[in-house]
Amino acid sequence: MTTAPYPGGGPADLVRVALVSGTSTFGEGLKPLARVPDELRMMRAVLAEAGFTIHRCSQTDPGVADLEHGFETALEGDDGTPPDVLLFYYSGHGVDIGNRDGLLAAHDSTSTRRASMLDVAKLMSIILPGTDGRPRPREVVVLFDACRSGLAIERLAEEVRKQGAKSADLPLLTLISSTDGTTDARQMHFADAFAGALRNTRAGDDEEYLGAYKLFAELKDRMRKGSENPGEPQLPDWFPPREETRAFRNPRHNPRRPVRRPPEANDRNGWIFCGRTRAVQDVTSHLVGAPTAEPGAPLVVTGGQGSGKSVLLDWIHVSSSPEHPLPTGTRAPAAAPGGCVDLLLDVRGQSVATVMSRLARLAPACQDDGVDLVEALGDRGLRLVFDSVDASQEPELLHSTLLVPLAAQPRTRVVMATSDVPDGFAGPVVDLDADDYFDEADLVELVEHVLRNRAGTRWSTTSALSVRAIALATAAAAGRSWLRAYLFAVDTSGQDPATARVQAERSNTDLFLDALRRLSRDRDDDDPSWARDLLLPVALAHGAGLPADGRLWAAVVRKAGRPGAGPTDIADVRAEARDHLDAPEDGMNGHGWRLTRPPTAGYLAESADTRRYHEWFVQAMTEQLPLLPSGQRDWSGADQYTREHLPHHARLAGLLDALLDDPEFLLAMNGEALYRTLGHLQESTDDRAARVRSLCRELTGSRWQPDGHTLARLALHAQVRSLDELARRARAYASGWQAVTVDCRPPSPRPEPRHRGLPEDRSVKMVHCLPDGGELALTGSTVLHRAGDAEDTAWTVFEPESVPSRAEAPPRITTSSVIELQGLPALFAGDLYGGAWISVLGDRRGAEIPGLDLPGPVHSCLQVGPDLLVVGSEGWHRRRAKVTGGRVDRPGLRLGGATAAVTAAGIRVAARTAREVVVWDDEGQRLHTFEPPQKRGLVKIASDAHGIYTGAGDGSVWWTAWDGRSRRWITDHASGVGELRLCTAGRTQVLVSAGVHGDIRLTSPTGTGPARHVDIGLDVHSVDLHRDGRILVGTAEGLVRITP
Repeated sequence: MTTAPYPGGGPADLVRVALVSGTSTFGEGLKPLARVPDELRMMRAVLAEAGFTIHRCSQTDPGVADLEHGFETALEGDDGTPPDVLLFYYSGHGVDIGNRDGLLAAHDSTSTRRASMLDVAKLMSIILPGTDGRPRPREVVVLFDACRSGLAIERLAEEVRKQGAKSADLPLLTLISSTDGTTDARQMHFADAFAGALRNTRAGDDEEYLGAYKLFAELKDRMRKGSENPGEPQLPDWFPPREETRAFRNPRHNPRRPVRRPPEANDRNGWIFCGRTRAVQDVTSHLVGAPTAEPGAPLVVTGGQGSGKSVLLDWIHVSSSPEHPLPTGTRAPAAAPGGCVDLLLDVRGQSVATVMSRLARLAPACQDDGVDLVEALGDRGLRLVFDSVDASQEPELLHSTLLVPLAAQPRTRVVMATSDVPDGFAGPVVDLDADDYFDEADLVELVEHVLRNRAGTRWSTTSALSVRAIALATAAAAGRSWLRAYLFAVDTSGQDPATARVQAERSNTDLFLDALRRLSRDRDDDDPSWARDLLLPVALAHGAGLPADGRLWAAVVRKAGRPGAGPTDIADVRAEARDHLDAPEDGMNGHGWRLTRPPTAGYLAESADTRRYHEWFVQAMTEQLPLLPSGQRDWSGADQYTREHLPHHARLAGLLDALLDDPEFLLAMNGEALYRTLGHLQESTDDRAARVRSLCRELTGSRWQPDGHTLARLALHAQVRSLDELARRARAYASGWQAVTVDCRPPSPRPEPRHRGLPEDRSVKMVHCLPDGGELALTGSTVLHRAGDAEDTAWTVFEPESVPSRAEAPPRITTSSVIELQGLPALFAGDLYGGAWISVLGDRRGAEIPGLDLPGPVHSCLQVGPDLLVVGSEGWHRRRAKVTGGRVDRPGLRLGGATAAVTAAGIRVAARTAREVVVWDDEGQRLHTFEPPQKRGLVKIASDAHGIYTGAGDGSVWWTAWDGRSRRWITDHASGVGELRLCTAGRTQVLVSAGVHGDIRLTSPTGTGPARHVDIGLDVHSVDLHRDGRILVGTAEGLVRITP
């Protein structure tokens, strides 16, 4: 029955199947949806990564009958046994012909014929077990990505309730739509957000499955942030499951075992732990040592591949917990002191953040912030052991920012295993390859024990003298590698003792290659290199191994000199070499085809021209990409292995540098993997690789939200980093807005001072668009000006006499505006010292405003009607008819900025504090105070004749009437508001607002007109708008001009 219990072995035992279909072209009356193939490609990739098998009936542009047949086939299972979990994703048009129908349009659907569409109620009738007793999946997940798809969810939910009332044996159902019953869906919006939610869940790493509520909350949050119109965002709807789902495995799940045992430690393998007595003593002495007055250092366990670092740590950990004994030999050391290891953590493939998150469980009350975590753990006297540090994602960073500070805590002991001792390390080292820690007799005992005791050995009755002789020869061939000795012993145990002595005296590489020759001869006596040639791509594969389908494997083999190699050859070598290969493992944390032991891959790679092979890898992966109509390769069609590992192969082939100017390549690759690979790139003669690497760090950041303008944003960031060719190509592909950086800093006789060793400050703090098309850019104490008819090469600097100051040093400008003075544009600015001044742009006459009493910085300089206002923290002054009035004092909290406007009731002045807005009349009489409905502090304020606009640290912008009695939401930003001003484009008034991290919105002050959104991904200080619609932005990286 469908309610049967799940198998007990864990998530890997569940059979998960996904039917992923969608329609991009329709019949009469329905518009095509060009991005549906992209959505299907993305959903298939992320679901396959999450452990689902993509069903063979998944289609692009299916008809209604195809959809029904595919769903029923997937539901029943190909062999009559349904999967444990079935997921159905459909992308296309959702249609409501009347009566709130939940209809899905297919390839043969027309806009007016209900019969030509799929009624979702039909899907429910297929899901029901029916009277024939046919089993159904334990779980069914339905994802509808279509306009008004919430209607379909409503219909399905209604049927679920009906059948539940009839006690029908329903599967566990989770129903999710990309929008509600009235809102249109934007292409790629749901697919992008769902993929991100599945990979970056809110579930902790102790949870085996993704909870449905947490998954939906993450999906909803991502869709809200990625919406083009935050006021009416496209949000998902759903019908939650009646109990916790097991449909989705938690990609961060990390089951914690009390001890870790070597994989060889079982009764059949003949493995024992022996020798290494001094190494065990030195490590355990460090772990149980008394607290010291001076900061300590980690103890480093090092040695080459196969030297036994991990097994040594396992022995210490396990032997200190006697309830989990390991097989031991006569030369084994004494057990480690009880409880001498509080935590053994294998950090292979882990980021620093992940390691900190796992350590944070030892101090639950502490945030997993580096400094706080170190201090919290340091007080507990813990003994911490970290294995495979050199194989972590960021070994240098992990060592310097976490392991060293932890070891410096007087009561904490840290041991780390790594193949390479960190540069400059001055602490204790246990080098397993050194004479002090190695004795060949220990290897001999291991080999003898394997030969005598391994299951299926041919040496059980051989004389002790012969076994001893072969063990000595094998140990000599292994050098100082425990792993080699063990593998050679395993191989020798299955050989004829009469001939094994000769084999044992051969070199390491020859031994393994002889095994390959035996495989080859078993297949074809005339082709002794067959197995070697076919396994070399597996040996040189990166990461988790070659893709399971074998296409890339076969393609590299063909390029390497076996043009006829195909699936049959791959299947044959897999069968012959099954003892040396790991078969692909499903799921998000699974792997592909790979050699079981890294040293084995190393032996095989020794016989190859690795640079040529990596060239063939790059060629094969590139040739598998689909072709665009232009004839170019479509990087968006790259499979997971290509996205994650092509940069690695290209670097080793010397081809990566040539790809760094291709924007499609950079966007398609896994950003973290490309970032790490570029850290090793040495071929560039300049710092170009470093600049591309910093760009990759931006691409992987959370500030780059998908919005259809990624290429335009990439072109801008390439310009900022002087990657001119990359910027040119990205602009050529980009649609929508275009941005260019403007070099507004001509050589100045008065350069701004800069601290030694710090990078040059390129930021532009304030910008203004002038009536004649000119521009002003302010950087600290420097004012730069370009006249309207001048080129970008003609920027000039205001002279000191144009910028008067009450201080001796050049003033640091804190606020500015452009006003009209006697018919001429003028800059009205305030500084850090409480002064304000005006400089006419035509002749740059500078005049200080007299009579100000404003201690501290000036926050606003405004013109309202014929009068001027200067606002500071303590209050504000009004200057009328060249006379500065007395200060109007703040009512309570310090003022942070002000605005003013001519209203129907006269001039009104409004100033913001951290939470409130205070309103005065033009004589300084306080009228009232109100608090806008914003969650965080107010940071920006603007106004017009009708009301006041406030921007807050939560990214929201609200409008409030001057009397404080009515208000409405205007827009939202992904970060705190960094700019808010009213501008004019053509004859239309526009509210310009910007988040500090670069999302700029141009909205109608009334909330009724069209809105524009530009996300540049740079920290924004100031934004203004030209009358022709061009946007001028002052950023942390300089001046940027955006063309719609």
